[in-house]
Amino acid sequence: MILAHLSDLHLGHRAFDRWERGVNVRERDVAQSVQRAFDAVIERRPDLVIITGDVFDRPDPSPGALVTLTRGLEALHSALPDTPVVMVAGARDTPRRSADAGALAALDAFPNVEAATVMPRSISYARRSLHVLLIPHTAVLRGPQPLLEPDPRMERNVLVTCGRVAHGEGPGLQVDPAEWDYVALGSDHTHRVVGPGVAYAGSLERVGSAPWREAGEEKGFVTVELPGAEIRFHPLPGRPVVALAPSRAPTGDPERLRARLAEVVREIPGGIDRKVVRVQLRGPSPSDLVALQGLLPELTEAAVHLSVGVERTRTEPWTKVDPLERARAALPPDAPPEAGTLLERVLGDEGPRGGRSVAGDGDGDGEGDGDGLGDGLGGTAGPGAEAPEEAS
Repeated sequence: MILAHLSDLHLGHRAFDRWERGVNVRERDVAQSVQRAFDAVIERRPDLVIITGDVFDRPDPSPGALVTLTRGLEALHSALPDTPVVMVAGARDTPRRSADAGALAALDAFPNVEAATVMPRSISYARRSLHVLLIPHTAVLRGPQPLLEPDPRMERNVLVTCGRVAHGEGPGLQVDPAEWDYVALGSDHTHRVVGPGVAYAGSLERVGSAPWREAGEEKGFVTVELPGAEIRFHPLPGRPVVALAPSRAPTGDPERLRARLAEVVREIPGGIDRKVVRVQLRGPSPSDLVALQGLLPELTEAAVHLSVGVERTRTEPWTKVDPLERARAALPPDAPPEAGTLLERVLGDEGPRGGRSVAGDGDGDGEGDGDGLGDGLGGTAGPGAEAPEEAS
């Protein structure tokens, strides 16, 4: 039996305020990555397709995002009519109003599609002797913990979730991987196998708020062969993202600084045409970047986006602060025990950045750049750049 596991599609994702023919360039990139993924999945003819949330970039997806997903599902059903699709809602798919199931719930109307948006869902495919348990983001967040039980009547049991998986007594789902033939995880944009039969598929595109952090990562999906949980990663092409190491640059001399930036950009292998590029300069102060204002439009003519930042000099080491511990410390002495439990549910996915193993950060896109660097200046000028005809 072959499973195809996709994750973190983020349909509708927009970035850089770069528009062509009324469509955000990055939104189009994401839509194309999803189309390529469905085509590649069809070629491999799996017995089950899994999508572990964030299917959309926001709870109220644009019409274009909905069209892209429905076309992909229609193509899959046309080519593989007996292959079911199961998916769980992630944080990005979940509306703030708890009574609203979100746009993903409408996909239940599609043939062979099961979408869990609020409550856990247990599905059995008797002909395949397969049991699938779907745990959406909200079911993990609310508590108490959903009952995670494989079906002993079935030969294969698969757990699918976009929530946090706990370590020891920490917050999140308490999962025993030994009970499952495969555990499909979502919400982390980096593909990684975290244990036997346990994997994040990773995102299909670089859709984090700081795409530079994902510049060196391959994007794609995984297939899993059962029994044995042999996991294979299938990379997919995408928009090139270039994140350069800091380069020395002069300070206090606008002309030399402009010349140095132009030199650094010219040295990028393959140039900057149609790429997303970040340049980091070591030496200048943020105020020195004012001298680059006139040069940026020229340099960004060919790039989708060019960001220029300076490396900040740290006088003191950074100290990591756990938001959950900080919130606990702020509770008054007479706070009821329920207050701490509520904080765990709300902030349990917001632990310290870095050092993560199984747990994702809630939406997988990080927060800020996490590298002590300031963007300073950014540009998206170029042929075809225009304001959107209509923003949704």
